[in-house]
Amino acid sequence: MADDPTKASDNQLTEEQQKLRDDAQATFRRVQFALQMKHPDQALRMLTPLLDRLQKSAQEEPDCLPDRLDFTDPAQAYLYLNAHPDVDPDAVRPTVAPYTDAYGIHSALLYALGRYEDAAAAIDNALRFNTADAGLYLERAMSHEALGDFDAVERDIEAAWPLIIVATDLARYHAFRANVLVTQGKYDLAAAHYAVYEDFDPDDVYADPHAELHELAHASGRGHGLAHLTSAEAAQRLKRAGENYGPSKLAVDTMQELLNDTLNAGKFDDARYVVAGLWAITHFDGWKTLLDKLDELASLSADERRDRANAFLAKAAQDEKDGDTNA
Repeated sequence: MADDPTKASDNQLTEEQQKLRDDAQATFRRVQFALQMKHPDQALRMLTPLLDRLQKSAQEEPDCLPDRLDFTDPAQAYLYLNAHPDVDPDAVRPTVAPYTDAYGIHSALLYALGRYEDAAAAIDNALRFNTADAGLYLERAMSHEALGDFDAVERDIEAAWPLIIVATDLARYHAFRANVLVTQGKYDLAAAHYAVYEDFDPDDVYADPHAELHELAHASGRGHGLAHLTSAEAAQRLKRAGENYGPSKLAVDTMQELLNDTLNAGKFDDARYVVAGLWAITHFDGWKTLLDKLDELASLSADERRDRANAFLAKAAQDEKDGDTNA
């Protein structure tokens, strides 16, 4: 795989290709400002000329080639390769154009304008170039939920779950899963998914689980038992029922692989970011301790930090394995 899986090297780009990339970033900034001013219609008009250029770029080499993918984060490249072990990493190359960001923004604008079918279709365009971004599937689930198509919501969130490496995306998964289960009349499991929401989004960025639980308790006639379900009880209920709780093995293994590589490369700021992500999605105390250790090692040389961090990482991995065995 290319050294940086998220972008093509500038010295490999033609002048026209570099201009497309620069123009795209400038457009994203203008669109973001228009969104902050609550003008999605104006933002869409700003984005449309870029989308036309991206459609043309997608039909031309190199971006039309099957080995061209558009990961927006190195972890997505790792996830893709771990999910597709038959793919040669050295054969994967980044696209010239930023399709994932552009079509993701396009979808958000269309959703804000109430054009939910078009918003879902915009995500389809992004997925052509990046199937490893869990957020794309969750955004499409949001559009399908607005359309009342909960079968499609279920397909979207189950496609997202193995790829989720961000805590708030796990929270969104549980909220969407709860809503799906409500439509199926499975109120006890729905309540459990709502109850664990704050394990991954304590600030309630995307949902208000307490309000959802009380509304569900009232609507189902289950009363206090659902409204005051604890997250610990809920997590056990989900596990007994075979429901997903927390991250997938693929996600955790991938993050650990990325962590090892960043530590060995001496990229300690990147390693700290990965460890913080692991702590947020697993709540395993070993990751929090490693996070504190990395902060303590900040004053040491790169070699000393790498050696100490790797030693601690090996111990943390063994402690986690021992904990799984004893669970």
